[in-house]
Amino acid sequence: MARVNNSGVYTVSSSDRNLIGSFLTSAALKHFHLDWFSIFDILDEQPFLLLSEGENPLAIIACPPDPPQVAWIRLFAVGEERQEEEQWQALWEPARVSAIQLGASCATALSTRDWFSRLLQASSFKLANEVLFLEWSNSDPQVDLHQANELGIRMMQKDDLADVVAIDNAAFNPIWSLSLRSLIAAHSLASLATVLEVDGQIVGYQISTASALGAHLARLAVLPDQQGQGYGRALIQHVLRVHSRRGLGRVSVNTQADNLSSQRLYHSLGFQETGQRYPLYQDNF
Repeated sequence: MARVNNSGVYTVSSSDRNLIGSFLTSAALKHFHLDWFSIFDILDEQPFLLLSEGENPLAIIACPPDPPQVAWIRLFAVGEERQEEEQWQALWEPARVSAIQLGASCATALSTRDWFSRLLQASSFKLANEVLFLEWSNSDPQVDLHQANELGIRMMQKDDLADVVAIDNAAFNPIWSLSLRSLIAAHSLASLATVLEVDGQIVGYQISTASALGAHLARLAVLPDQQGQGYGRALIQHVLRVHSRRGLGRVSVNTQADNLSSQRLYHSLGFQETGQRYPLYQDNF
């Protein structure tokens, strides 16, 4: 580790893997970002900082920009409760400075814990949005999966990813867009990844994952100038049909609270809100 300043803050690298793993195992409070990467995949990326007192690690933060202009807080953990505010303050400022130096124009955090929300609210972060969760069940007769239009839908190939990232970046603002690196990771972890072609051009795509609990529609995007023609609906219906045939009777999805058109589409296909919502906080640099 290399010292960042005179207050016990150090940069982390892959050589610290065992130290980080041990600390996370025993940490009292942990925030993890819902991501395509594990924490150990980004050990050599900055900002990834450790607060230490002598040989005793106290807290850790990781927020490397990806996409380049957005520093998502992918990890914040503290060893002991009731120390989180002081240790957040010790780590966030050098992490913020590092992210700015790397070209980030903002930091974002999707909070799943009240204690983490309080830390963000007490610093320079502002509530910017919410992410809400919806779920579909094949016991709902509202959607006839046999009528799904699959014309132009095919399996996504690695060679498609350059087109897919262009669609993704056009469809989402920078906070929500994925880098090529993230899409490569998402594709490798997918249970079902498909594209929709029109006249030989890819105009939309989806990436889904699966577990024993059901499937999750992790990513869906259609080119802005091709939206409103039923392509998103066709991709979703294909996801529901395939996973239902595989014996997965539930499919979940999440979307932004201010994305009303997305919500209307999911509701029209039988998705229901679960009541689970996570606040999104943002700090503009």
